[in-house]
Amino acid sequence: MIWNTYPKLSYLYIFFLIYAYPHVTWAKKITFSTADEFFLDTPVTTPYERVTLDFHSFHSRTKNGSTTNTPALVANVGVYPDVQAYAVIPATLAAPNHGSRHYGYGDVKLGLKYRFVHETETLPSIALYPKITFPSGESDKGLGNGTCIGRFPLWMQKTWDKWRVTTGGGYFVNPAKGERNYPFGGVLIQLQITKYFMLGNEFVGVGKINAHNKAKLISNFGGSYFFNSHSFLAFSIGHSIAGAKNFVAFLGYGIAWGPLTDP
Repeated sequence: MIWNTYPKLSYLYIFFLIYAYPHVTWAKKITFSTADEFFLDTPVTTPYERVTLDFHSFHSRTKNGSTTNTPALVANVGVYPDVQAYAVIPATLAAPNHGSRHYGYGDVKLGLKYRFVHETETLPSIALYPKITFPSGESDKGLGNGTCIGRFPLWMQKTWDKWRVTTGGGYFVNPAKGERNYPFGGVLIQLQITKYFMLGNEFVGVGKINAHNKAKLISNFGGSYFFNSHSFLAFSIGHSIAGAKNFVAFLGYGIAWGPLTDP
């Protein structure tokens, strides 16, 4: 039904499948998964010619109501060694506490990650990962922001045996009427329990997004399980522990194929 109602979604899904299909090479193993269940991003890029497609639902509830992206697609493509393209293509349900609910095409997000430092025994992996959200959803129905949003972070990551620590932050630029630019950042600690199973918890600080919402600190627990090298499940659930009240949850199923390392 959604394909008929929102044909743009199907066009974008098909674009990534057409790009990926000629490069299919099924991987044999995977460690330190890079699923998209957390707010913080790994600086490690998707290997060249590797593709992941993550079909998911994301729910966020605040004092004003809730927003749910379902279904939504996260696509990551290794377009060159140390360079990764990223896209989020959502259908959005806006459910304010006061007012009508609306469901429709949401704002599309595109990004490009560039890793310029590889991890060594002493140095962390470091990457720039700007993302731009485009106003493709109807803002008067709560399905979008109404203008472009820029997200400009720097991410760092270091591993010790089965442990991985990711940290960093940046700045949101939101020129929409009544909104503010604000900083964000945090730290994510993950444990690779088995070759295919990882758990972690992140603490994410977000500045004051407008005059009506306070800054907040969110604790978010999640993980991912790879059934094999090209099929995985990812989840997370969290809430604010300081500042503005916010509950968040993520559940996704993904497929991945292509080389596991850059040439």
